Amino acid sequence: MKSLYCTADKISMGTGGGAVTTNELEALKSVSDDVFVLSRDDIDPALFKQPASPFLEDYMALQQIKGKHFDLAQLYSGCFTETVRYLKDRGTKVSYTVAAHDRRLSIEEFQRLGLEYPFHHISDDRLWHIYTEGIRLADIVIAPSRKSAEILKSDIGCKNVIIIPHGIVWPKKVKPIPANFDVAYVGACGPDKSLIDLIQAWGMLNYQGSRLILAGPGTESLEPFIRRITNGGQFVLLGRVNHISEVYNISSVAVFPSVTEGFGLGILECMSYGRPVIASEGAGASEIVGDAGFAVPIRDAKAIAEKIDWLKNDRASMLFMGQRGRIIARKYTWDKIQRLYKKVFLEVTQ
Repeated sequence: MKSLYCTADKISMGTGGGAVTTNELEALKSVSDDVFVLSRDDIDPALFKQPASPFLEDYMALQQIKGKHFDLAQLYSGCFTETVRYLKDRGTKVSYTVAAHDRRLSIEEFQRLGLEYPFHHISDDRLWHIYTEGIRLADIVIAPSRKSAEILKSDIGCKNVIIIPHGIVWPKKVKPIPANFDVAYVGACGPDKSLIDLIQAWGMLNYQGSRLILAGPGTESLEPFIRRITNGGQFVLLGRVNHISEVYNISSVAVFPSVTEGFGLGILECMSYGRPVIASEGAGASEIVGDAGFAVPIRDAKAIAEKIDWLKNDRASMLFMGQRGRIIARKYTWDKIQRLYKKVFLEVTQ
């Protein structure tokens, strides 16, 4: 079987979308005789001295597959409407992974922060229809959560949706929850992540001797933003870290307050380190937390503060939740998730 793997993201061994692409590609290679790979490094319009545009990425991808035959194409994220149309016209079976989030909530979150929403292909309904046509044309659409699947059906109009959650690399070294109570957030700091609610919650608590550790690209620049929101609480801004273990192994609890997110790998990663998690209901991965932590309403700083305080004052429950998180997270290692991908790839081509 000859296959195409095409992604608007980078293929990397890290976390986030890069980890998803790496493991999807490995699964595809295991069921294919030959795989032609296109990633962001191949279709970025900047490589051709063109402005950034998801529609240009689609055009760049299309130019590179013309004249080639594929039995199966697996696509991840981005806009590949014309690419999918071309493939379907030539008999290629297409599967498409989309970690869909609520675009209306996303737009509202930018407005809440006083920011202009920059993604016109998402906010403009006509462009949105073009942007998502390739997803509707796919033979099968893979969503990482029930929440994401519902959005694919209701907002994009997909009917052929299945759920395969994202996975994790099992941590090599996990330290016990420390005696000192520190709370962590590990991830990006864009508006959808709704860090404003976590920062407000931490300010309300204003603990002495406990820190809120914010790690991930952009977090090193958050101090002016934090001080506009609160004068309470101690904050540590780490920016990008070499490995997530640097944060989870020194923390007691982690919070993920996203207003909307297709999955939220950090939630699962936190659980794998045996830390209780407080996740907003806006993140798809909140569906799997169970008794390993709490799911709280979106944009609810008070609810976040209450759950942090409850965990701080009940160490026995905090330790129990951490243990439960490890048990649950074991079900989502990448080797298990890859098997689910393989099953779909084989079924769609039969």
